[in-house]
Amino acid sequence: MGEDQKQYFVPNEGEDHTIKYRTHGTSFHSLRLDKKYRLGNLPLYQNPLINFVIGSKRLSLAFGAIGCMFGYLMDRTGLVYTEISQMVAIFSVLPFPIVTYLFEPVVSRVWRVYDTTKPQIYENLIQDEQLIIEKLNWNGFNTYNELVRVDSLYVPKDKNDYRGRFGYVNLLSVDKKLNSTKSYYINDGFTNEKMERILALAEKRSGVKDSGRSFYGF
Repeated sequence: MGEDQKQYFVPNEGEDHTIKYRTHGTSFHSLRLDKKYRLGNLPLYQNPLINFVIGSKRLSLAFGAIGCMFGYLMDRTGLVYTEISQMVAIFSVLPFPIVTYLFEPVVSRVWRVYDTTKPQIYENLIQDEQLIIEKLNWNGFNTYNELVRVDSLYVPKDKNDYRGRFGYVNLLSVDKKLNSTKSYYINDGFTNEKMERILALAEKRSGVKDSGRSFYGF
């Protein structure tokens, strides 16, 4: 994590490059993407500030572990009240769940999924559009993929929408059949025209008007 990734990758025949993903209803185990699908050579979106999120998760986890150990050692000396040692441990651990909750939606990269069995023409590309969204795991040491359909994407409508998590969520994937919602944060200042189109579709679906993306003609 934190290193520049290769821009282009062409797998050799006979090698296993199965893409694993999670989706609505599979939050705790991964599925395998059908081999007829491939990812784009370049991501639609790449978060240049992801290293700060990685550092925050790792630092808060380390701070909590050290704080618990320090509180335990304070208690073992017998020179400090047990209650004080416990408070030191508790306050050391508190930043980790807060950071995890706020930064869980942050997206590292977004890839378009292509069906290799169909000609890559406009009519096929806009039909059954799917994305692989790469996110950090709970401790910031690994990533995992989530597969979402473009037609499932919405945006929080206003500041009173509880799903916005104080501004840390600006994109939602909603599965109405499973009554499931997945939250994402896309840094709006670092998107290209392809990602802008997807965000414009999500805004139109949510009833947002005059968002600044009207030039896409939706």
